[in-house]
Amino acid sequence: MSDKPLALTAGGGATQLHDEQVLVDALPYLDTDYNESDRQMAMKLVEHECKTFRPTKNYLTHLPVPDYDAFLTPCMLKEMERMKKKEEMPKLDMSRCELPPPSAVKGVDRKLWAKVLRNAKAQNEHLLMRQINLELMDEYAAESYLQRNKTMDSLLSLAEKELKKTREAVMEVHANRKAAQMKAGETVKQLEHSWVNMVTNNYKMELANRQMEHDNAVQIKKLKVDPSALEDKHDRENSFV
Repeated sequence: MSDKPLALTAGGGATQLHDEQVLVDALPYLDTDYNESDRQMAMKLVEHECKTFRPTKNYLTHLPVPDYDAFLTPCMLKEMERMKKKEEMPKLDMSRCELPPPSAVKGVDRKLWAKVLRNAKAQNEHLLMRQINLELMDEYAAESYLQRNKTMDSLLSLAEKELKKTREAVMEVHANRKAAQMKAGETVKQLEHSWVNMVTNNYKMELANRQMEHDNAVQIKKLKVDPSALEDKHDRENSFV
């Protein structure tokens, strides 16, 4: 049988700070002979202990004051201010995608037409670049996403295997604990049976001794013998021996 304790040692936290030698002497696989009153008493003890370790209002005083605005950008602050005022979100500016021709009055201005033409060419190049990107994504992006999905599936499979392994280890711990407690339980039962037998025998011997003392007292009264004389005679005989 292992020399390791069958009970659980106290966990970390505030309890361990108070006493690292606390031993939780509970054997859940053996301690089954309890009634409702015992359960209520245990629950009261748990509630009392929870009240003892209840955190105070200033349990975060050792930590620095958090800066909740550290990650707020000017754009986010502006947007939060807009939402606070319940203003509508500004619509997307699509003016850069428009190609307005010169007005009839300025229709003969060559410089203005040249500017409009440059804007049209720029917009055309922008749309052409977007079309090229879409064609590239249509040709290569699907395979990239499939590879990414395979990688994510592999990571998921590894995580599930690790979780299964951990759960099996936990179940093995419980199984070993149960086996150790059941084995110890048999020993405890044998010792309890032996203790009961010895206590019973001692009780019977005590009753027999009292009965013998009573019988001796009755015989002494019948024979009218002085008990002190018998003791002196017995002492003299023992001294010669």
